[in-house]
Amino acid sequence: LQIHVHAIGDAGVRIALNGYEAARAANGETDNRHHMTHLQLISDEDVPRFGEYNVGATFQPLWAYYDQNAIKLDIPAIGERRTAEMYRIGSVHRAGGRVNGSSDYFVTDMNPLLAIEVGITRQDPWTNAGAPLNPTEAVDLETMIRAYTINGAYTMGLDDVQGSIRVGKRADLVILSRNLFDLPPHSISDTYVTETLFAGETVYQSAE
Repeated sequence: LQIHVHAIGDAGVRIALNGYEAARAANGETDNRHHMTHLQLISDEDVPRFGEYNVGATFQPLWAYYDQNAIKLDIPAIGERRTAEMYRIGSVHRAGGRVNGSSDYFVTDMNPLLAIEVGITRQDPWTNAGAPLNPTEAVDLETMIRAYTINGAYTMGLDDVQGSIRVGKRADLVILSRNLFDLPPHSISDTYVTETLFAGETVYQSAE
């Protein structure tokens, strides 16, 4: 069984990681691709455990800025210091963990381009304003693209079928209006999909 856990606080994250550790000790190394989602707070000592246990870290990067929830709910509940430590995408990535991107739709917007931008800027993608939420946790564009493509495919056990453009893989892909690597980060969310292919067949084309 591949286990999918929702964990928000650092205590919950640690308990889940302890469970994965115990399962590995009991069952040995397997190709199970467990993962954990949300991960709002992760303690320093638990950051490297995602890579050590091959547990995917599934974040919702669109939440990694000072939105109204952070200001009105998180800061009063856990304080400014701990709020500033939320969504440690960069730390997990640098420690060798596999970062996955997710939307938690329909709670928030499912557009991955918005989330990719926030993962890089740690700022509001609509206004580009305000102080970034702990910019040391930002990652680069390539890391964010992998989080929304091959890393997700790996977690589902489908990395040999999809998740990257390779001969022999299924052509599930989108074509964007602009090359993201040619843009300043704050312009990423202004990009749009011009065409979507599923198994090599066009299933969507924009009016443009």
